[in-house]
Parts: sequence; structure tokens; C-alpha cells
Amino acid sequence: MVEKMAAAGRLEAQRPLSMSVTLALRNRDQLQQLIEDQQNPASPEYHHFLAPGEFDARFGPTNFDEVRDWLTSQGFTVTGTNPATRAIQFTGTVAQAEQAFNVAIESFGGVLFGNATDPQIPARFAGVIGHIHGLDNMSAKMPGVTPSRLKLVAPASETEPETDAGNSAPGFNVPGIGITLFGPSDFYTFYHETPLLSSGLKGSGCIGIVGDSNYLPSAVARFDSRFKVSGAHITTVHADPGNSGFNNDEVEAELDLEWSHAVAPDADTRYYLGNDATSLNALGDAIGAAVSEDRCAVISISFGFCGEIASFYTEGFDPIFMRAAAQGQSIITITHDYGAAYLTLDSTTRSCVEGTTQAVSEMAADPHVTAISGTSFTPDWDSNGNIITGIPERVWNDPNDGIATGNATGGGVSAIFAKPSFQNVPGVPADGMRDVPDVSLLASPNFPGAWLVTSTSCFNEKTGCTGKGGLSYAQVGGTSLSAPSFAGIANLVGQAAGTSLGNMDPTIYALATKDAAGSGFRDVTMGNNDFNGVAGFAAGTGYDLCTGWGTIDATEFLTAYANTLPGPSQVTLTPTSLSFKNVKSGTTSKPKTVTIAVAKGQKAWTQITSVSGGGEFVAAETCVGSWIGPGKSCKFGVTFSPSAPGPVASQMLTVSVSPGTSPTPIALTGSGK
Repeated sequence: MVEKMAAAGRLEAQRPLSMSVTLALRNRDQLQQLIEDQQNPASPEYHHFLAPGEFDARFGPTNFDEVRDWLTSQGFTVTGTNPATRAIQFTGTVAQAEQAFNVAIESFGGVLFGNATDPQIPARFAGVIGHIHGLDNMSAKMPGVTPSRLKLVAPASETEPETDAGNSAPGFNVPGIGITLFGPSDFYTFYHETPLLSSGLKGSGCIGIVGDSNYLPSAVARFDSRFKVSGAHITTVHADPGNSGFNNDEVEAELDLEWSHAVAPDADTRYYLGNDATSLNALGDAIGAAVSEDRCAVISISFGFCGEIASFYTEGFDPIFMRAAAQGQSIITITHDYGAAYLTLDSTTRSCVEGTTQAVSEMAADPHVTAISGTSFTPDWDSNGNIITGIPERVWNDPNDGIATGNATGGGVSAIFAKPSFQNVPGVPADGMRDVPDVSLLASPNFPGAWLVTSTSCFNEKTGCTGKGGLSYAQVGGTSLSAPSFAGIANLVGQAAGTSLGNMDPTIYALATKDAAGSGFRDVTMGNNDFNGVAGFAAGTGYDLCTGWGTIDATEFLTAYANTLPGPSQVTLTPTSLSFKNVKSGTTSKPKTVTIAVAKGQKAWTQITSVSGGGEFVAAETCVGSWIGPGKSCKFGVTFSPSAPGPVASQMLTVSVSPGTSPTPIALTGSGK
């Protein structure tokens, strides 16, 4: 229903409208209980996610035919059904819509129109039809990053960057410009991902990215080759009929594809592509396809909406996100880049613009998604252009000084979603509503700013992104950087645990409240997300409404998270005993090799947390801290240093692993001479 705007008169009766109805789920309370049980270690449903086909059988709507027949009886033409979004699309005139839904559809001047009262439906469809779309056009979507917020660094086709001598890191300088920006290996260093990659945890399965524009495979390939990331394997899945072509959301697609892959380089990518030309809600179709296909355990969304009514989120998107959680999929999305103000609809351009009151992205506030906000920091680079670690982060809130783009990370309190049970913990505001964000990662395009490869056409204000004109290197940021990066981390966690994760929030909040620092959370205590004259929220110790629990140490976070999950690997030690005979006293024997192995056919990885001998037996710590995958092993040496001739008391070599049960110790015997 349209509010707070003066109508300019009734919309012309014969004007054609494209509309859709979204059907509600069945047994929604049971579904919610299942989702909570799936994240409750005390429940027999813990991590027992739904198999393909189960969701529709238990919770999907069964009234498609009945609703289609009613729409047809009202004179509408049904044009399609989308089971993934539970939507029936239809067309008709304004007069038909007013008659069928008992509304008056008003013109509000310019391009806007909408129903002045809430639509009505037959009583038999109460609880069946959850949302009606298309009776107004007073909403829009917006990606996290647009061409106007990019900084051109250099045309990739003309000025090739030169990597720093002897440096495999991507903190490189463009000749003649001398700029150093945040690249993939800087992420590995700064967020302590390097130990995971060195252990072989580089991603598995796939990450789903959603969008509504074509992208340039050559841009992703150039990013990968220049920054020494293994080549991406991307499959495009068309969620709507037809070719969406290129539009200014191309830069969003390339940012998401490049950075999610950089963080999880061995994971495949599925790009779910909606088409605005053939759909009322192309992005919703893309998200629905990613969830219903159930191929990728992690899905990253870098868009937001403005102008939509509550049921768009509660009856449109929330059931999709509930399905994802029940199937074991993790939804990662942005809090967006407009501080505590979020976005509002511009009535003259029908586009999202900076808001003037406190608000949040209600898609990010959905309790079944993980909301990611952003940080910034003043970088310190070494002589090779690599990032120095240990620099404290602050809330991303860049000045608008005519040089740096002034934006800030989203965060605040939902106006729609009640506080989920996982947020009823010490430190989170007792405000009764869902608070965002949950966690954060780097987002500032200026402090220090990150690398992106995109189409040169995106810097042409007249044409916008066309996919033509070669490639360019750009400086970029935004929560559109932090969300796909966190999606990469989530993929690594799932790989280590050997299982999909589902909604990550219950575990994130449990870890943070039990031992935030020990679980890899880096508290952000500086800055605020005031924006556009709207007072925001200040960072502080523990949880806050601008960075959530802070950022993460990837290795410590993964280790802590994986330790909460079932299904540890079976780990063995060979040989079963070691004997050192006649070693000259006062000397050290040659090392004897011990192999730690994870059995083939296991799903979970395991981390070696410690090895220890005893007495005069010393075990090398070669494998300590390493993650070992199924069918893989790590070897270390054990030495014997007798202090006197004769046999010594036998000892036991113990190895501790996480998660899971440590293997049977090895008996150590020896004698000196």
C-alpha cells in the first residue's frame, strides 16, 4: 500500500500490468523448529539437512492449480509459474487488477503508481497467497557497488601492472602511478588465511553468486592470472528466459566472482543470472534458482531493495532463505553501504538513493542469513608492497572529501523481523528486533581499497557497462567486497568440517559469546556508521550495530567453527611403536618417521593441535597446526637422546587432533650405550 504521497489521479484503466502472486509455505512453524533443531547440538536433527525433494514434499505450497484457475477466472493471463520462488506470473489491465483485488491504483506523478489500499483476496486463499507483486512500481533494487563508485587505475589492455620483484603477492604497482592496493594474498596475510591454504584447504564444491547482468570471463581470468590465483571455473545458470545482456551491475558480478574465488580458489562458482527484461523480480528469481537447485552450499548476495513492503521480505524472501537453511545452505549478504540510513526510493527516478532516517537492509536482517558489514584501516606496506599484519580495523565510514568516495557500512535494527533466538545472548541489544550486522571484513575503497578487473566501458558515463572496450584495473570497496570474501571463508569452513553449514548465525553467536578472541573474532572498537546526517551506531567492546562481532582471523575462526560440528575424521598413527637401540649417551639419534593420516572416504579434515614425546624422546612439531584432508597425511620425526647407558623408561608419543578423538598413542622404547 502506498503511504505518505499525494495521488495525482487514477491510473488509466486499460494500462497493462505485469503481476505475480507468491504462495505461502505449508507447516511454517514446523519448518522453523526444524531449522533451529538442525543447529542445536542436543537435537537428533543436528546437521541432518533435507535431501533433494524433501522440502517441497513437507513444506512447499500445493495450491498452484487452484490459484491459477482463480486468476484466469478474473480475466488475467497466466504467463508462468516459478516453483523456486513459489510465484505465479500473470498479466492484466489496471481495471482487472482493481476489480480482482478490490483496490484503487493511483498515479503519483512522474513514473510512480500504486494501490492506495491493501489488496484483498478470497477467504479461501487466506494463508495461501503470501504476497502480491506488481500492483505498484514503487520499489527498486541496488547493487552494493556501481560504476560511479569505482576508481580507474589503468587500462589493463594498455598498461600492464608489473609485480614487485620476487613477490608473489598482488600488492603491485602500476608503472607511472605507483599505487598499492589490497589484493588476494594481502587478504591471505591480513586475515590469516595462509595456513589454511598451505594445508590444502583451498575450497570445495561451489559458491553461488547471484546477479542480473552478464559479466566478462576475460575480466575474471585477468584478475586470476595477474594475482596468481588458480583459474576460476564458472557456470552460468539462467534463472529467467532470454539473455540479460550487460548493464551497470556488471561490476557487481565481476567483484563477487573475482573475490569469492580468490578466498576459496579451488571452489567452483555457479553464477545465477536473472533477467530484468523478462521478470518482475529478476534478482529474486536468481536467488530462488540458487536455493532450489541446491548445488552450492554457500550463496553470496550483494544487492538490496528499497520501497518494498514487509510481505516482500517476510513472505517472498524469508521462505526462500528458510529453505536454504533447512537444506544446509549458507546465505551471505551485504548490509549495504549507506551507514545507518540505508536506502529510500527516489520518486522521480524510481531508483534507490541515500535515506534520511535510520533503517537497515531488511534482506540482510532476515534471521536466516548472515549479514556482513565493512571495516577500514590505514595500511602499512612492506618494501615489497605486502600488507603488514596486526593493524587495528575501524568501522568503514570514509570521508566525502571530493577525492575519496564517502560511504559507510550499514547496520542497525530491523523494523520487520523479531529478534531470533541466537541473538538473545549477552552483549546484543535487548531491543526485541533482529540486529545487524553479524560479522565484518574489509570494505573501504580507500583505506586501503582493493583491486578489481572490469570492463573499460563501465567508466564511460554515456554508455555504461557494455562489456566492450577492453579491460581495466579499478580500485574498489564496499560491503560487496566483504560479503563474497566471507562466502569464501564459509566455503573453507564447510570443506574442513566435511559438511554443509546451513545458517551460520547460531554458531557464530555461540562462539562469540563463549570465547570471541579464542574463536578468531577480532573486535572492532573504533568508529561509527553515521551517514547522510543520520546518527548511527558506535563501535565498542563486543557486539555492536556497525561491525557485529568484528572481523575474523580465518584460521582461528575455521578451527573453532569446525570443532563444533559432527563427523570428525578417523586419524591413524603409524607405526604403532618406535624402538631406539644402543644410542650413544649424550648424543641424539637419527629421527624415525611417524605418519599421521586421515582415512580415505572420510569427509572431514582434521587439525593437528599438538605432538609430544616424553622423557628423552622428542617429537618434531612439523605437523602441528596443519590441517589434513581425507586420504592425506603428514610426517614428522622422533628422536632419542639418552643421558646414560642402559634402557630408559618407556614413554608414549601422543598426538592431539581437532576436531575429533586423538589417535592411539605410540609406545616409545630405547636404550643408551
